[in-house]
Amino acid sequence: MEILSPKDFEDNNPLSDVSRRVFIKGLGFVSVALIVSTLGGCDGLSEAIKNRPVRRRLRTGSAEVDADIATYRDAVTAMKALPASNPISWAAQATIHGTPSGFNFCEHNTVHFFDWHRAFLFYFEKICQKLTNKPKFGLPYWNWNQNPAINPAFLDPSSSLFLTRPDTDLTGLWEISADALDPIMGDTNFFSFQDQIEGTPHNTVHCAVGGTLCDYTSALDPVFWTHHCMIDYCWAKWNIELDNDNTNDATWINHVNSHFVDADGNPAEFTAVLTTIMPLLSYRYESSAIGAFPAELEITTKADFKKVEDRIRAGANIRFDVRKRVRLTDKAAVSIARPMSKETKLTSEDFAQIINGDTAKERVFASIEYASLPVHSDFSVRVFVNFPNANSGTPTTDPHFAGSFAFFGSTGHAAGGEHKPHQPKFLVNLTNTIQRLRERGELREGTPLSLQLVPVPFAGKFERPDTELQLNGIEIITTPVIINPPR
Repeated sequence: MEILSPKDFEDNNPLSDVSRRVFIKGLGFVSVALIVSTLGGCDGLSEAIKNRPVRRRLRTGSAEVDADIATYRDAVTAMKALPASNPISWAAQATIHGTPSGFNFCEHNTVHFFDWHRAFLFYFEKICQKLTNKPKFGLPYWNWNQNPAINPAFLDPSSSLFLTRPDTDLTGLWEISADALDPIMGDTNFFSFQDQIEGTPHNTVHCAVGGTLCDYTSALDPVFWTHHCMIDYCWAKWNIELDNDNTNDATWINHVNSHFVDADGNPAEFTAVLTTIMPLLSYRYESSAIGAFPAELEITTKADFKKVEDRIRAGANIRFDVRKRVRLTDKAAVSIARPMSKETKLTSEDFAQIINGDTAKERVFASIEYASLPVHSDFSVRVFVNFPNANSGTPTTDPHFAGSFAFFGSTGHAAGGEHKPHQPKFLVNLTNTIQRLRERGELREGTPLSLQLVPVPFAGKFERPDTELQLNGIEIITTPVIINPPR
């Protein structure tokens, strides 16, 4: 199998009629083997990219979506019929992500949350295509922001897509609302954007639905794949449609995501940087709205496609820099049955830097780290600023409310797989709340700054109200805003 060299290249635009090879800027060249495995061969590569599978938004009333659901159902049926020892079986695919004893090879609470799961979805989609003989099939995605109820096709007890789930309608869930998602989608820093997507809508949807979807074996629920397609779409929309850049840090781009299998059951892997161009070369999303960010028109011209492709290949010098760090608390055991409040007395300099910062140039986050997952993850944690009386009944419309996060997984079982037990760490954007309280005259120099963490059960009551969380620490940090350059 040949390896391409610069002289082999006449045109690196994948939509051109002459190009049959893919050049990855800054990485060297990708062998024909990769192209064959991801796009079905060299011949007609341009057409393959133009006509790559479409991942459509799950909804009713669309013949195209109905056809995708039918194909997905057939694929799941076929996978479930295979023995668990078969690497493309339903059980084997779910095991890549986790087993009853713990998470297996998945990346959670790391900087590779996005790229690992994108590769996982990609190979799963290839398996579905082969088992159904539908090479144009694209996994549908559940846009819970626009359609908070699980699609009816997943609620039919006679279907292979069915599973008993405690909650099938997330209407009213704050973490998937525009109020929650707009600040996250508007964050231009790749690392803080990824962290918030994981901690807020990702974790919350997993455990608000509950049941298998909230467990280590979550990939056994057919909804898992549509939920993670939505997470992947959040990244694709942020990166492609909203013009934000991924990091080009060498450590990040060269990270190898592995333990996958291709459609023939052979071991497969992908570097992080190769996942960034998947939505351009291997599949595309039917655009839809997320909060205040509307659906976008598809790229239709070669020139526009190449402009986007070049930008995504290049990435940018994106880091998560902390300009100011104030420690609120160190290790502590806290009960989920009652709110926790931590206060700090800031110096005049610290107070001014945090409270009077220019929101166009700086963001203020709460960084909250726990030693381990809770026994049960049937709740979210709401964060308030300077409101010691906050409780589970305090509405998210309260001016002191800043944001929310949730856990995914639990310590109810022993940790398994190759990875160490996950140590959950969350970022909550405090910027807008601090500015709002400052405008209300509630934050003045010398005012103690406090944070309240309020656990709120999804089902109205905690499964284990005696649960204690082991807190590693809470910090208030300030970071510079990444300014996207003119395109």
